Amino acid sequence: MFLKKIQLQNFKCLSDIELSFEKNKSTNRKWTLILGENGTGKSNLLKAIALVTSGSNALGELIGNTDSWIRNNEKSCTITALLDTKKGEDRTISLHVNRGDSLSKIIFNNKEALHLIDSAIENAKRNYFVVAYGASRTLSNDNFRSSEKSRYSGRSVNVRNLFDPSFSLNPFTSWVIELDYRSGDAGINIVKDALLDFLPETTFHGIDKEKKQVLFKTIDGIVPLEQLSDGYQNMAAWIGDLLFRITESFRDYKKPLEARGLLLIDEVDLHLHPKWQRKLIDFISSKLPNFQVVATTHSPLTAQQAGNGELFALKRRQDNSVELISFQGSPRSLLVNQLLMTPVFGLETDESYEVQQSKKIYETLKQKGKSLNASDKKSLKSVKQTLQYNLPKRSTGTISETELALLHKIESKLKILK
Repeated sequence: MFLKKIQLQNFKCLSDIELSFEKNKSTNRKWTLILGENGTGKSNLLKAIALVTSGSNALGELIGNTDSWIRNNEKSCTITALLDTKKGEDRTISLHVNRGDSLSKIIFNNKEALHLIDSAIENAKRNYFVVAYGASRTLSNDNFRSSEKSRYSGRSVNVRNLFDPSFSLNPFTSWVIELDYRSGDAGINIVKDALLDFLPETTFHGIDKEKKQVLFKTIDGIVPLEQLSDGYQNMAAWIGDLLFRITESFRDYKKPLEARGLLLIDEVDLHLHPKWQRKLIDFISSKLPNFQVVATTHSPLTAQQAGNGELFALKRRQDNSVELISFQGSPRSLLVNQLLMTPVFGLETDESYEVQQSKKIYETLKQKGKSLNASDKKSLKSVKQTLQYNLPKRSTGTISETELALLHKIESKLKILK
């Protein structure tokens, strides 16, 4: 866990954002979860972290159109990160991009700031190890060959999927077969243990060497990976890719999954059933005990698993700028419907949209008093029918007192209008 703080100025839609990853003065947080409506910059925050920690060589493969990273009508953008070294020392790195800068000019202008990452990478490419995934992560059917390993590994490739949704992940099946050939049970056991308890009611079974298939045990029997549901395949795709990148980078470790690193993942709970979303944070924490995780989510079930100081949200202000707000208290202490109506989610109610709209229509009609026309009266009757049918029932089978009172008001209104 080496990322202590990130600060963005005029980066994409984020004009001025600062996020600290410190749990206290001596410890960084293991988990940071980011909420936010579409278009508030959740993915951009992850990309900024990946860019500033990529190093000069990888930066050239990731940055693309340099002007696209700069906020509209601004001349430049800056990413600044505070890192924790292996010796426990603080180091600041930054990436400043001026509109119109070429790649070579960006690297030249930032050479001193990027020196920490570059010098660390020169000693070992796995230093400041970062791996990242975007919201589109699908299983690759390519064949894996040891001679082409560089195609799937490397500092820029470790985060490429976050920047390019079409970028193929490591081909899981052929890699596992190659791993079995190279390392035998020792290598396969790492994969088996890591996947244990992750795919609902599905476990890694073994390899059919003759058919060149990776097999899984399911409630329907033993099936190859390619016959699992699309959701299961996509989950296996990124988990398998993550295992590949960690085990290849830390091959000299007896327990490579205990290595230190940073995982960035957009929509971390994608394709997961709600009951498994509730276990996701514990799963990743147990499998990668020394990884720092920064992830985005839309799910209240995932957000509910965050600890004190681990949940944040990007919100639009009235002037259209984006601010970062932190959740006050512990999400774990709230029911899901309570969490949904906190400022980080911002819902007005936990009722269905239809019920909410019906109540608004009633309030509008009520303002008219007795001057309702025929169309208004028809709308009022429709509102009553909607509420009677859709208002949630309590355990006693009755409507709540507040909701019952609303129905009585509507009935009274209808009687007056007769």
